[in-house]
Amino acid sequence: MKKEKELKQRVLAYVQEADEELLHLIAEVAETYKKQKKGDLWDKLSDIEKAAIQKGLEDANNDKVLANEDVMRMFKKWH
Repeated sequence: MKKEKELKQRVLAYVQEADEELLHLIAEVAETYKKQKKGDLWDKLSDIEKAAIQKGLEDANNDKVLANEDVMRMFKKWH
C-alpha cells in the first residue's frame, strides 16, 4: 500500500508539471488501460457464462425477474 501511495504521488507530480501534450498522453494511457481492464473479465468468461449473462440482461430488460423479497420467501421454504 505504501508503494501505491508513493506511485500516486509521483504520477500526480507529473500531472501538476505536465504541459498539454503530456496531459493528453497521460489521459490516453489511462483510458486505454481502463478499456483493456474492462474487457479482460468478459474475455475470460466461457461462452456458457456469457450466454447466461446475456440471457439475464434480456430477462431484466423484459421485466422477467423476481424481486429479492420474493426469492428470499421461496428460499425460506426450503430451509
